[in-house]
Amino acid sequence: MNETLVNNLKYLGFNVYEAKVYIEMLKQSNPLTAYEIAGISGVPRSKVYEVVDKLFVKHALVQTENSPKKYLAVDPDVILNTIRSEFDSTIEYVKNEFSKLSTGETVDHIFNLIGKGPVIKKSKEMITNASDSILIATGPNMLAQLEGCLHEAEDRGVVLNIVYYSDEIINFKNVYNHMLNQPDIENWLNILLDVDFKEGLAGTMSVDSDEGHGICTKNVYMNNILQDNIVHEIYLGMLEEKLGIAYIQEITERIPDRLWGRAMMVFKDYFKL
Repeated sequence: MNETLVNNLKYLGFNVYEAKVYIEMLKQSNPLTAYEIAGISGVPRSKVYEVVDKLFVKHALVQTENSPKKYLAVDPDVILNTIRSEFDSTIEYVKNEFSKLSTGETVDHIFNLIGKGPVIKKSKEMITNASDSILIATGPNMLAQLEGCLHEAEDRGVVLNIVYYSDEIINFKNVYNHMLNQPDIENWLNILLDVDFKEGLAGTMSVDSDEGHGICTKNVYMNNILQDNIVHEIYLGMLEEKLGIAYIQEITERIPDRLWGRAMMVFKDYFKL
């Protein structure tokens, strides 16, 4: 017997014995008694009468004769349409009841992503689900991981703005090459990502190991910080292109380190930015 089919019928409300009886009854063209059903299905005779009664109540079997009682299977399309209708009604009821309970504020949590794999997987998921806009700041190593899904996003009309920590020319419409105070792109994969101005991600990962850490969130305040950071990098990229990297470096060298703040320096050291 097809065990996969039996297991899937369990998800639709059948127990194992009910599933086995119904599957075997679909193969029959003549009505059978419960005793005969036990013989073809392998269900113990001590259980088969109870099983047949339950299938009759579920409208999966129809009684054709009364003395003795004989049964035929109901067409699968009829059964599945009934189950679908009942399931949809249940979902709608539960949805309406839940809506009555949702009286408090929705909390937008900040989720930690531990390890390189989860950060890359979540980045791809966000890019794939983007419908309008993507802001991203990253370098060559991380771009190699995301280039395919970024091209797919651009092809379906999503507007991309890419801060690229390299002087390499890449095949996207809106690219801002940024060389000033860039992350350690040789040893680390770094990413700032905002999708549709609704969901943000920041992550730093090792090139040579599975080490990595990131956060993702739909929190409006955290997303605003991420968006501002990426837009700031875009402005710097535009200035570098207009004025030249040497001139920008000369200006920024006049800014004392203390103005970057102790917290930022600790952050950069911790994540090796």
